[in-house]
Amino acid sequence: MLNQLLSLILAGCVSGVLPSQSYAQIQQKADKVKVVHDLAYYSGQGAVDKKHRLDLYLPTDRARFPVIIFVHGGGYQKGDREEAKAFGTTFASQGIGVAAISYRLFPQVKHPEHIRDVARAFRWVKENIKSYGGNEEQVFVSGHSAGAHLVSLLATDKRFLQGESRSFQDIKGVIAISGGYRILPIRRDVFGDDTAMKDASPFSHISQGHPPFLIIYGGDENKERHELSKEFQNALLNAKGTAECIAIQGRDHQGLFTKISPNDPTVDAVLTFIKKQTDSVLK
Repeated sequence: MLNQLLSLILAGCVSGVLPSQSYAQIQQKADKVKVVHDLAYYSGQGAVDKKHRLDLYLPTDRARFPVIIFVHGGGYQKGDREEAKAFGTTFASQGIGVAAISYRLFPQVKHPEHIRDVARAFRWVKENIKSYGGNEEQVFVSGHSAGAHLVSLLATDKRFLQGESRSFQDIKGVIAISGGYRILPIRRDVFGDDTAMKDASPFSHISQGHPPFLIIYGGDENKERHELSKEFQNALLNAKGTAECIAIQGRDHQGLFTKISPNDPTVDAVLTFIKKQTDSVLK
């Protein structure tokens, strides 16, 4: 089954329901998850105590595990890391650590402050996750909706990682869940004029040397989301990058995140992607 799945994904952007483990199996593993709350990832000038923090979800039955930094959605103006409890617990129960971050929101800040916070959190995880049992060489970034845009921008516009003394090579892979990869005029309030919106779009920075991408969208999302996801994949491939794209049937924009659970096909797609990038033994 796993080999068949990998063949389908490698062929391009596919749709379908992926295999998953039984809920009872995962429940047994959930007891082996440790949660560390409210770690400050930035305390410098302008730090906001409630926003420059993250929570760690850690598997306790292994060491040197891969780690996902997760960035929540909410249109850049709402949301918090607390929303990632199910995401963090689910993946930690299967041997993958999760760092769920908060970041400053509009209207308190505008672009590029959101992505600067994501870059700060990335640097913290790279420098500190080893002391919590994680593998600092296997750090992935993931996000849903606005969060997917932010992690995609982090992995295409080198300036933000460079500002934290990091590079694309530090990202093992990107998991973008129902993201917006081209900023539209309806977000002018957050991003500014046409020039700023174009500059904030991951499409504008695709060249070469980006980390591998897994692009996920919902089969029940609108046609525009389907087309945008495939267009983004093709742009990455045309730049000699690695990009996989998959539609999760029976999921709309919100359902891709709110239905994350041990028996969800989105989880299986992510596990397959991480296993391929790390050759880790996951369960």
